[in-house]
Amino acid sequence: MKILRYIVLAIGCLIWTVGLSPTILPWLWKVGAVEDGYQYGDLYKLSTLSEFRDPRHQCTGYVPPARPKSAKKVHLYIIGDSFTEKGRLEKEYFPVDEYTWVKWSDFLHIKLDTSKHNILLMESVERHFRQKFAASAITVLVPDTATFVQNGASTKFMHQLDEAFRGSHTAGRLDGFLFQGDLALRVKEWKSDFNHHIFDRVGSGVSLVNNDRDIVYYMDTDTPQVTSSFTPMRETELDSIITNLNASRDYADSLGFDNVIMAIIPNKVSVLSPGYGTYNNLIERVYNHPKLGIPYIDVLPDFRRMGRAAYLKGDSHWTCEGQTLWLNKINALINQYVTGPDS
Repeated sequence: MKILRYIVLAIGCLIWTVGLSPTILPWLWKVGAVEDGYQYGDLYKLSTLSEFRDPRHQCTGYVPPARPKSAKKVHLYIIGDSFTEKGRLEKEYFPVDEYTWVKWSDFLHIKLDTSKHNILLMESVERHFRQKFAASAITVLVPDTATFVQNGASTKFMHQLDEAFRGSHTAGRLDGFLFQGDLALRVKEWKSDFNHHIFDRVGSGVSLVNNDRDIVYYMDTDTPQVTSSFTPMRETELDSIITNLNASRDYADSLGFDNVIMAIIPNKVSVLSPGYGTYNNLIERVYNHPKLGIPYIDVLPDFRRMGRAAYLKGDSHWTCEGQTLWLNKINALINQYVTGPDS
């Protein structure tokens, strides 16, 4: 009996340690010991509604267009989010010689090799675009004597300790460790389906649109925050965004970039249900602003023609077809820039 008590105590300590540590659970995901919770989509994870269970598929087989003859090697830098993160996109998807990706919350210390053709792509999903550019120009790029990525999280011990013991983070890690297997998800589905069909309630992180046929982020729809596609945007805010975009381009130019491109990835609801509320037309208003001085990749009209084929059923991200369309556009622009013996 004493041995059993020690076993139970050891298991409890292990679970407690996983809940407190910000590194153990990601390592377990990496080695495949537990599911990461996104195997059926991020929106499914938030709702656990059985009708939106959509097994994750890796997009493979994309071949970028051949690059025109160029005197210089091409280095593509991307400041991006989950749409362009490692695992979704890699160097092989672009007609370039070198490739560097950094997320918005980190810092890229950079020393450009001016013997190469350096291209910067600033990519952001629509919901977070206003947060990034309404107040300031980009702060991700830091001129330095070498190129490396610096984690944007605080390195102070007390801050890390606060993060470890923050209740919401601990609860999330414990849920990810214990309750993301198929058996646990089936039980969650029973509860979620019951609440949906009997009480017309769904998880707080999602909204159902188009007569409950599509699932989208709550932050894209039913919130007054700037993440929503339906939160009004004043002309003064739009002007500030354009000013900061142009300042970001000027800053990148001063670092030695040859070209700067921007891309706003539409919110799922902006494509599938723009009539859910009064759409603020963020993407069109930014792209069509007369003072915008940055080339851009626009897929909103194409995605609306594609409809549900553009986005995964249980996820906020694009399908392989949607990704391919976007890649074809950005790669065509890259090839346009590097054409010529002096490029």
